[in-house]
Formats: sequence, structure tokens, C-alpha cells
Amino acid sequence: MDTLQLGALLGLSAAVFVGASTQRISGMGFALVSSPFLVMVLGPHHGVMVVNFLGACRSFLILIQVFKDVEYKKILLMLIPAVIMTVPGAWVASRLGGPWLTVGIAVMVILALGSSFLVRNLRTAQSKGLAIGAGAVSGFMSVTAGVSGPAIAGYAVASRWPQTKFAISVQLYFFVLAIASLLAKGGVPELHWTQWVSCLVAMVAGILLGNFLAPKIPEKFSRLFVILIAFAGAVTLMASGLTLALA
Repeated sequence: MDTLQLGALLGLSAAVFVGASTQRISGMGFALVSSPFLVMVLGPHHGVMVVNFLGACRSFLILIQVFKDVEYKKILLMLIPAVIMTVPGAWVASRLGGPWLTVGIAVMVILALGSSFLVRNLRTAQSKGLAIGAGAVSGFMSVTAGVSGPAIAGYAVASRWPQTKFAISVQLYFFVLAIASLLAKGGVPELHWTQWVSCLVAMVAGILLGNFLAPKIPEKFSRLFVILIAFAGAVTLMASGLTLALA
């Protein structure tokens, strides 16, 4: 293994470690933190598939610790339309792809988060329709860009979903959606065994760090962190998409 390959492996591990710890603390953030680097190293198709696969593993490891506290009815309301939308999402990703799709997804993320603040005081913010819509948008973005969290974060803000309950419950959502996204795109990604080992070790270490830090961080800061991560991820996606489109 040469210096370039070692650097890429360490960077891959760092992205997974930070993403996993962020996910455990705030309920989301793995894809938003790790996706840009994974896509850069592995390419759009395999990068997004790896994000989906590791996302499923990460959410499962967190879920087995907190499954008793999951709000199942609320999650299913979003999960069903999300899974359905992975099918057209996979079709769009295979037909269109390219940097302009990435830019479009980034715009959708920003609009979803921005609108959440506008509707949070309206009666519709608590409606089932908003939950279904958020799930549908999230499912579409999961399979096209590997980023399913922002639409759900927007719904959580708009509906005033308590951060602690959201962070626990959403792990079931991410786990099932990641599996559905992988099936829609054709299965498990291919990586070298050293990449698999480094990613899995980094993920477990990140979750353990998150377990330690999560109880020590006040809820209002965790929610703010979720919003900042979502916006940062959207800006990163847009910048990378525009750079490739205009190159």
C-alpha cells in the first residue's frame, strides 16, 4: 500500500468515525458528514452505495441499544412513502445522474429545511400529510444522493418533535430506508477488505464516542447541531455538483 492509498484509507476511516459519532449524538448526520468524501474517493455510484450500506450497519448498531424507546407509529408514517420513493429515485439516478442532479438535491435540502421554519407554527406542521411528504422526499434523496436526513430533520423541526425521542426513533427509519435503497440499486457495494475493516472499526469507535457524549450535550444544542449539519451538507453537495458541472 503506497502513501496515496494509505491517505485515502485514513481519510475514509476518519469520515466514517466522525459521521458515526455525529449520528449517535444528534440522531442524524452520518451521510451528510461522510458522503462527500466517500463519493470523492469511490465515485458517485459506489460512494452512495457504501453510504447506504454503512448507514444500515450504523443504525442497526444504535437501534439494538434503544429499540424499546422508538416511536413506531410516527416512524412508519414516514417510512412507507420513503421506501416507495426509492424505486423512482433509483430510476432517476440511473437515467440522469451527473453533477446537476447533485445540485438539484442540494436545492431540495435547503428548501426543505428553510420551509420547516416557516410552517412550524401552523396547524399543518403536526399533520400526517407533512410527515408523509417528508418521508417521500427523504426516500428519493436517499437513493439518488445517499442523503436522507435533511427532509426528516426539517419535519422534526416543523412538528417540534423532541430531540431525544427523534434521535432514538429515527434510527429505525434510517436502517430500513438504507436497506431499501441498496435493493433498489442492486445490492451490496464492492470494497477491498482493508477498506471494509477500517470502515467498520471506525464506525464502532464513533458510536462508542457518541454513547459517551450524547447524555452530556443539552437537547437544544443537539437540535441546533442537526440543523447546521443538514445545511452544511446541502452546501457541500451544491459546491461539489457545481464544480463538476462547470469544469
